[in-house]
Amino acid sequence: MTDLKHPHPLFWHQGRAPGTAGEALSVHPLSHAARFLIDNPPRADVVLLESADALTPYLDSLNELAGASTDSNPLFETAALQAAMAHLAPQGAVHVALIWSDPRSDGTRLLLGAFPYRARRFYLGLPVAVWMLWTHIHSFLATPLVRAGHERAAIRRFLCYADQSGAPLVRFPLFEAGGAFDTALADVLAERGLPYVETARHERAFLKSELDGEAYLAAHMRKKKRKEYNRLWNRLGESGSLEFATHDGGPDFHGWLTQFLCLERSGWKGKRGTALAERPQERQFFETFAGRTYADGKLHCLDIRLDGKPIAMLASFLAGGGAYSFKIAYDEAYAKYSPGALLMMKAIGAFQSDARIAWVDSCAIPNHPMIDHIWAERRGIREVNVATVHQLSGALIAYSSRATRLADSAWAKARAVYHRIRKEVEHD
Repeated sequence: MTDLKHPHPLFWHQGRAPGTAGEALSVHPLSHAARFLIDNPPRADVVLLESADALTPYLDSLNELAGASTDSNPLFETAALQAAMAHLAPQGAVHVALIWSDPRSDGTRLLLGAFPYRARRFYLGLPVAVWMLWTHIHSFLATPLVRAGHERAAIRRFLCYADQSGAPLVRFPLFEAGGAFDTALADVLAERGLPYVETARHERAFLKSELDGEAYLAAHMRKKKRKEYNRLWNRLGESGSLEFATHDGGPDFHGWLTQFLCLERSGWKGKRGTALAERPQERQFFETFAGRTYADGKLHCLDIRLDGKPIAMLASFLAGGGAYSFKIAYDEAYAKYSPGALLMMKAIGAFQSDARIAWVDSCAIPNHPMIDHIWAERRGIREVNVATVHQLSGALIAYSSRATRLADSAWAKARAVYHRIRKEVEHD
């Protein structure tokens, strides 16, 4: 437990950090919400939140920041971030660096950015505590929240904080290529004159079009394939009352949640033990995240139901003028009708008719065998390693570049084996 009445190892009142210009940043840690209430609220360049509970006094500020950020990330908004820190993060391993502006004339500060990160003790086989923007098992994006118009200031101050803390390397995974954060990061790195390396880049299915559902499919899918899917839909309808529905969780949210978890568990994920319902911590994360998103009006649900029973369900979350398709589940008893593909085809018109949604990120793996053939647009995703002023940083950048290439080759072979095994399991 951190006592704010005593100096903390990460708290500097003044002085200079090696290799940085000007006075060192003031850094104020907050271990839990009660400290905020007992002591005066922290007033520092960086406020370091050390637990899920410590986020509580800053929920309004973080929600306002999320609304003011050019690049959205629902996983770093309060609903998901607090749930993930409570249920998916190792105890005390994940911190959130709140980056504040210099004091204004009235003494107040503007929240410029929020950077959830973790210092890992080993990286690519080396015993070095590399900093990494936090990702967990359900992460599809790790773009920090940075205020529009202040992106460079937020990134600059976060990297200075990493310098002061002695981080030998900072890893930025899973952010949009060409987005506002990407552009600002490139500018700051050029300004700092320190090396960096791109360690990964891929594309995933994305939906953004002025065409309606039918016109979109006609433009991007072969006529023969469209006819086949229409035939499957009609055949499915012959076996009962078939319905496609769009809703926000409905009046019985907990009933919808139970149905979704049960449907996901009934398939191959349940057999392999990877379904949310099979893993208590992951289930608690999803239930908490979805529940808070439902309460905020940001949950988007799509169902295909046969005689009232769901056979395919999609849970998505709204953020930044778009939607993120988080989880899909379907009844494998109807696999011959391709209910998952039918749902994603129906989803096109449903998303496009929602005035709140200008685009949809599939959040899918690259080269996904189903969605890549239905949604034609692509979103580029990058990962970069950034040097600090640490004396080992330059060598680590060079090492990470070489080691990443070797690791990519090994993972490509492992993924090929994995997909062969998965295909066998799914059709067992």
